[in-house]
Amino acid sequence: MPIIIGDSGSTGDTSQVGICNLALRRLGAETISSISESTKNAEHCNTFWDYILDEVLSDYQWSFTKKVVALDYAVGFGVYSTDDEKTITGITQANPAVVTCATHGFETGNTVYIDDVVGMTEANDTVFPVEKVDANSFKLLGFDSTKWTAYTSAGTCCRKETNPDYSNGYTYDLPADCLRALHLSDKKTNYEILGIGTNRRLVTTAKDAILTYNMLEETTTNMITRFVNSFAWRLAAELAIPLGKKDAKQQWAMNMYTYTLAKTSTVDARNDKTDLCDYDSWLSTGGFA
Repeated sequence: MPIIIGDSGSTGDTSQVGICNLALRRLGAETISSISESTKNAEHCNTFWDYILDEVLSDYQWSFTKKVVALDYAVGFGVYSTDDEKTITGITQANPAVVTCATHGFETGNTVYIDDVVGMTEANDTVFPVEKVDANSFKLLGFDSTKWTAYTSAGTCCRKETNPDYSNGYTYDLPADCLRALHLSDKKTNYEILGIGTNRRLVTTAKDAILTYNMLEETTTNMITRFVNSFAWRLAAELAIPLGKKDAKQQWAMNMYTYTLAKTSTVDARNDKTDLCDYDSWLSTGGFA
C-alpha cells in the first residue's frame, strides 16, 4: 500500500521500512520488505539510517523532539573529569612549545591543564591557552620552553575553563538523549557545553538550571508527518549514488529536502509553534550550529 505523506493530517507507514521505502520510491528504486534482508537496497538503508536521522533531527527544532528538564548537578566546575584526560607523548623545547597528544580534541582558544609530565616538570599543574596544530598536536601559546628541562615521558592534559563569566558557576550533567541544547529557562543566561559523547557537561552561572533541548527521537511512530517527509527526502539523496541513480536525482532529492525544511519553518512561524532564532552563543563556537 503506498505511503501518503502530506503537510498535516495524513497518515502512512511510519515504520523504519516504510520510511526507507518512501525514499526508495522517490528514486524509482525497488522497495524492501525488511531492513535486515540480504539486498543492496536494504543494506544501504541500514548503513545510512542512523546518521541521516541524527542530521535531520539536528537541522531543525522539531517540536515533537523538544523536552524541558531540570539538570542534575555534577561535581566540580568547568573542568573535565579524569575520563576526559588525554595522554601526552611529547613536548618540544621551542617557542612556543608544541605538545604531542593523539586525538586531543582541543581547538584554538581552549585552555588546557597539564600535569604529571616527567622531565619537563615546569609544565605541570599549569593551565595554558592553546592553538590547534592538527588532530594530534597543539601549541602552548606564549610559552617559551627552550630553557625548560627536556621532556622525558608521561603527562596528561584536559580542557579547563578559565572564562571569568563562569568564575562563580555550576556544572551540570546533560541528559543522555540530548541531541541539541536550545536554551536555559530564562533564555538569557550564558552557558557552554564541554566534552563529547557521554562525558558532555553544561557549565553556567545559573543555579538550579532548567534546560530546553531537542532529544534524539528514534521511535518512528512518534515522528510527525512533516518530519517523515523531510527525512525520506534526505535519505533518498544519500541513497541515490550508491544505488546507481544519476547525480541529478541526488541533487533533486536534496533540493526537495531543503524545500520541505523551509516549508516547515514557514508553517511553524505562521502558527507560532517554535522560536526559529533560538540560539545560544556556545552553539556556533562549539560547532553545533
